[in-house]
Amino acid sequence: MEYRFEQGNFADARVVRTRVFMEEQGFANEFDDVDEDPRTVHVTMYDADGALVGCARTFPDPDHTDEPGRWVFGRLAVLPEARHGGRGAALLAESERLARAAGAVEMHLHAQCRVTSFYERVGYEQYGPVELDEHVEHIWMRKTL
Repeated sequence: MEYRFEQGNFADARVVRTRVFMEEQGFANEFDDVDEDPRTVHVTMYDADGALVGCARTFPDPDHTDEPGRWVFGRLAVLPEARHGGRGAALLAESERLARAAGAVEMHLHAQCRVTSFYERVGYEQYGPVELDEHVEHIWMRKTL
């Protein structure tokens, strides 16, 4: 499958996140200050025809500034009509690549519990308790890059 990535196209990321997280999954508080932080890397994905299919973001962990190599990944979303073609894994890999290039040595993410097996297949391990993020159970996961 052929696709391309862009960095910094928050307008397109907003389209995907609104559709997936707010309209499809019912989240109310999808956008936050991290989106405006200049250190945040917004990644968008497009198919061979140029159609928007997904997005993700990654950023230095603001809660662990004493660990400059610790980054957070999240907001991975693929539009429903583009799922099940490896695009989510490709978005994650591209985000990890960009984070490594910016100095990341460890990635953390707050995964919806229903998708932890996806992250485990690419080397993430769970830690900490299950927590509610709005109405959905999440758990922290990490991976050494």
